[in-house]
Amino acid sequence: MKNESKQLDRNFLRNWILANGIGWLVGFIGALILSYLVVNIFYDKETNLIVGLCVGASIGYAQWFVLKREFKISSMWGLVCTLCLGIPFIIGAIMNENDYTIPYFQGDYEILGKLMFGLIVGSVIGLLQMQFLKPYFNKASRWILASSVGWGIGFLTLSVPLPLATLAMILGGVLLGVVTGYSIIWMNKSES
Repeated sequence: MKNESKQLDRNFLRNWILANGIGWLVGFIGALILSYLVVNIFYDKETNLIVGLCVGASIGYAQWFVLKREFKISSMWGLVCTLCLGIPFIIGAIMNENDYTIPYFQGDYEILGKLMFGLIVGSVIGLLQMQFLKPYFNKASRWILASSVGWGIGFLTLSVPLPLATLAMILGGVLLGVVTGYSIIWMNKSES
């Protein structure tokens, strides 16, 4: 913290990684269930319309729940994550539904496209969430890089072949949690 450094321990890191891993999995499963129960009633075509909103909300609010135990972080933390991940998914789904595809997300470029999507969205999330960390960390700008790399790696795991897709559903969030969790601890230690 800028005034006094707060010691973050292994419990924080464990809880952070668990929150991200479970949030990632719950977000994708929740999106499938909500798509089937709600979205498909109004729109019968399979769609990724709410995936970003569900994943963003479940991870963002899971992170906030862990952070608020240590710092006075606004619940807007979760909303930032929800909107920053949800809006690109909604735009992509609408473009896809209108037969406009982005070539960088298909074929030979699919893996690179997912990585770039995660890096860009993670940067925007990090930039906005950094504002909530400024009262506690002098080097809060490091959060932009941490968020970008974490989300980039998380989305990269979604390129895993189908038999291992369930593992990727868990691994993506865990890796996001490892990268961002260690970054918070690193920022905290630099305050000491």
